[in-house]
Amino acid sequence: MTRNTETDAEVRQLRTLLTMSRELMQADAPLAALALTGRAMAELTRFDGAMLLVRGEVDELIGFNRHGQPHRADRSHAWYRIALEKLEGGSGAAARPAPGMLLLGVPAHDCMAVLAAGWTDDVHHPAWATRQRLLETILELSVATLGRISTRTSLEDLVSTQYEQMAGTAQAHADELARRDEDERTIRALALTDVLTGLNNRRGFFVQAEHLFKLARRRHAGCAVIYADIDGLKLVNDQLGHETGDNLIRDAAAVLRESLRDTDVLARLGGDEFVAFVLDDAHPRTILARLKDNLRAFNLMQERTYPLAISAGAVQCDTDDGRPLLAYVQLADREMYLHKRRGLH
Repeated sequence: MTRNTETDAEVRQLRTLLTMSRELMQADAPLAALALTGRAMAELTRFDGAMLLVRGEVDELIGFNRHGQPHRADRSHAWYRIALEKLEGGSGAAARPAPGMLLLGVPAHDCMAVLAAGWTDDVHHPAWATRQRLLETILELSVATLGRISTRTSLEDLVSTQYEQMAGTAQAHADELARRDEDERTIRALALTDVLTGLNNRRGFFVQAEHLFKLARRRHAGCAVIYADIDGLKLVNDQLGHETGDNLIRDAAAVLRESLRDTDVLARLGGDEFVAFVLDDAHPRTILARLKDNLRAFNLMQERTYPLAISAGAVQCDTDDGRPLLAYVQLADREMYLHKRRGLH
């Protein structure tokens, strides 16, 4: 396989993983998340079969056929014992994978989930290391999604049940609020999405962009960071109200999304600030020009007293200089403020 072919394959893998992670953020049911997981595993690794064991009050056992379609499995599954021993922290013979099998746990210590996957070829297959790396990434994203869905469902059930049963005493009310606050903190810790815009939040951005940045660095692929904020949002909030300001934030998110490709990672960092990581783009100025054109077209279509104005800065990443992704985010932020002072929107 030539270097160009390897690079093309790596980019296809990145795009498949990015598409999967975006779809997982929108999944609101375990079966939907598992179907996305199975499809990605089958597409990227071509396994002959897999089994996922997830720790819970009652351990969940899911099998996948060679096409990645999930189905309920039981303890008679051939790989159940080996997965269970790894889930329970065992290191005996039963926890050692057979030839042609990968056994992965998340997290590495005190596993919450174990994935077993098998192929008819042996461990000396050239793609073996790539399979393991891809499955580790897919497993991490999938378990985070299942945790988010489970926590949100538990919170909804808890709130509904406790509302009906609340005794009305001050202590019961205080206990309920404390439980709800704790569950909400758990959800926020797991969530990767900004509620207002539907984009990634800060955590979601770095989860996805850091992975792509490392792979771009390893493959010397072109990449860039764009930093943007909305001009005049405070004035809109003060004069027209925060509901109008929220609509302005949503509009900015839509224009930015339209100016990027589906495979680019776009996030709202909070307030009026946005950041994007783009892979294999010709030059960041191309994106800024596209953003400017889309912004002008958007404002021409609106009938309101205030325009949508966005200041943006972009920097090309040097994947050979050793600086972390955060450094390029900060450089793009400074570049954005230079543009803002010059009045370039």
